[in-house]
Amino acid sequence: MNAMVQLSPETATEFDFVIGLDASGSMASPSTRYPGKTRWQEAQETIFGLASILGQYDSDGIDIVVFGGSVEVFEGVTADKVSDIFAKRSPRGSTPLAQAIHEIDRLNGDGKKAVALIFTDGEPDDRAAAEAAIVAASNKLEKDEDFTILFVQIGDDAGAAKFLAHLDDGLTSAKFDIVDTISAAEADKMEPIDLIVKAIND
Repeated sequence: MNAMVQLSPETATEFDFVIGLDASGSMASPSTRYPGKTRWQEAQETIFGLASILGQYDSDGIDIVVFGGSVEVFEGVTADKVSDIFAKRSPRGSTPLAQAIHEIDRLNGDGKKAVALIFTDGEPDDRAAAEAAIVAASNKLEKDEDFTILFVQIGDDAGAAKFLAHLDDGLTSAKFDIVDTISAAEADKMEPIDLIVKAIND
């Protein structure tokens, strides 16, 4: 078994990180991790932590794809700009996950290994299309380590947990298994650095 890769200045340069952020209406629901806060606020804290850590290795910032009703791409986001995105967007509308995955995949392509951390709290409205988008992204890869999608569940929605588990293990037509998932119970015990280390080792 290979030793777990830790984040360092050397390993960080091998990866491009993209964040997917669910901004659908249900993200306004109460957080199960932080009493008194919403899932949206929980996501903000975690993504700020991710941007702060990754900013130590890449001053250009990270790309964030926000999907809720519509999809919007924010490129080169540094930690001090994360709050601007959350101020600009608020939870509303549907969960267009397929379009978000297409945008995340489009941002890949500079020769580095791509890592997407997608924070979501529910099943998408376009379930079949989302599955197809992941399969398409997988099937154009040369190596399975070239692209990893780590879904991080926010909240305790049972339907979301079941769907994410299906993405992890059930996409049999994909060339490579590029999806991993973290349940809400697991995520509650993890800090942002733990999510990064998990993603780069999948």
